Amino acid sequence: MSSIVVAGVASRDVVTPRTVEELADTVRELLGARRPFAFVGGGTQIDLGNPPKALDTIVRTVALDRVVDYIPEDQTITVEAGISLAELDRVLAQYGQMFPLDVVDRNRATVGGVIATNAYGRRRQRYGTAKDLILGVEIVRPDGVRARGGGKVVKNVAGFDLPKLMVGSLGTLGAIASATFRVYPLPAATRSAALRFDHADDVTAAAKAVLERRLEPESLALYNHDTLVVTFAGTEAGVDAQMRTLLEIAFATQGEARELTALEQESYEQRERAVRRDGAWRFRIIAPPAVRVATLGSYVAGSPLAVPVAYPQLGVALHAYAADAIPPDTPGRSGASQFEDLRRYVGSRTGGHGRLVIDAMPNWARGKIDSWGSPPPSFALMRSMKASFDPHGLCNAGRFVGGL
Repeated sequence: MSSIVVAGVASRDVVTPRTVEELADTVRELLGARRPFAFVGGGTQIDLGNPPKALDTIVRTVALDRVVDYIPEDQTITVEAGISLAELDRVLAQYGQMFPLDVVDRNRATVGGVIATNAYGRRRQRYGTAKDLILGVEIVRPDGVRARGGGKVVKNVAGFDLPKLMVGSLGTLGAIASATFRVYPLPAATRSAALRFDHADDVTAAAKAVLERRLEPESLALYNHDTLVVTFAGTEAGVDAQMRTLLEIAFATQGEARELTALEQESYEQRERAVRRDGAWRFRIIAPPAVRVATLGSYVAGSPLAVPVAYPQLGVALHAYAADAIPPDTPGRSGASQFEDLRRYVGSRTGGHGRLVIDAMPNWARGKIDSWGSPPPSFALMRSMKASFDPHGLCNAGRFVGGL
């Protein structure tokens, strides 16, 4: 492979180190030659972010795929960053355990990519994000120096929290070489039900009732604004009891409820993967959970390419549209201004607390529309951190918030 396109920018070269020491040597060489570089794993979120300011070399981490240490009794595992989630699943399943982060393609997605992009899906409801699972990390800094942070214990409060700093950093602070995670037992039972409603108020009431009745779903996802799919996982008795309560909630909130077969549940999960994978335009709306976030994306006039999906108790909605849903130009308006209208609309409907992140956009929009929107209040600290890690601005520079 001679070139990889990252957020619309093609690299001149691609290298694939086979060991962490080779990775460190490669980064030192690139620094010495002042060649701008970026890190890529399986490439499942390669469209995310703004175009890099410059890109000479892609450093692929997929060959760093060893299991470094695994202690099933402690429910911790240390793996290199290039291991795929599918292979990690295979290793853990031998001991009845799992890594509960959802991605679009477990065969391609790598551990390092999941950390760098802070990828998550519907099971965030129960297990959180990579920040909740990561215990330790080894990185290669942009100067080629190896560094470690965290450890192999669940509680780690001493020193600089490097593991959590790397979550969502989009490869702008260095390469993730390996990571240690907490893992979970595979549940003894899993059951799902679909609750369909005619009115948005009833959807809101049902989601609120799940909280008030102190149910603990593994996931709660809203499809196409009207169908709430709730999944419980755990012991047989616990799952059965929670399912009975959920059906009571459906009856009380005017919903049509039915339990899903395993095949039907997989069909809904495929729809969720589609909205995160397909479409020239893909974006997330993130708002406080009290906001009816699922309906905000309907401001776009075009027809969705995939069924919109929301996590109402988390305040996250996912949308996917074809390229022509927001064309480059219409009479009197540019495509960029139309999307900024949507960003302002989200802000106005959420009291300024909502934001819109663009996960993918057509090439014509690159450089015209910011993927992230306005930088957060903590941006000065983020900029200082970037300057400290990467003073020469060679490491994936420009792709992250505020051009970091």
